[in-house]
Amino acid sequence: MNKALSFNSSAQRGFAYAEVLLSVALLAILLVPAMQALTTAISGSSGNVAARQLALRSKMEEVLSQPFSALYAETWIPGNNTGAFSATFSDPSSVPVPDRRAVVLYRYDPATNALSSTDTGLLFVSAYYEADGSAHALNTLAGRWW
Repeated sequence: MNKALSFNSSAQRGFAYAEVLLSVALLAILLVPAMQALTTAISGSSGNVAARQLALRSKMEEVLSQPFSALYAETWIPGNNTGAFSATFSDPSSVPVPDRRAVVLYRYDPATNALSSTDTGLLFVSAYYEADGSAHALNTLAGRWW
């Protein structure tokens, strides 16, 4: 015996006008604070990133304003080249780690694009936040003759 499916013709087929009006009003009321929270979060974080980038550029300019001889002396270990953290030009350890700017200097050979143990007259300068690592560093070359 097959029973035929019967649909009640008096069943509701859509939303009533009052239901739609209520849902739109609730959405409008609840969406405003959510959008304000997002706006505050986005604007707050972008200012912090811009300030950190500006401070990092400032550190790079501070290092590059030094005479070449002072920068070169920082790379000199008798018979070798350092590629390590420069305590002289980096922020002191009293600065908290997230805001501590590190500077790395080493002699550079443009012919091989690598570290050089000889005096090529060219230094590789890198400045970065210690917490971020060198992946987000500002890098440049400093020459003896310019």
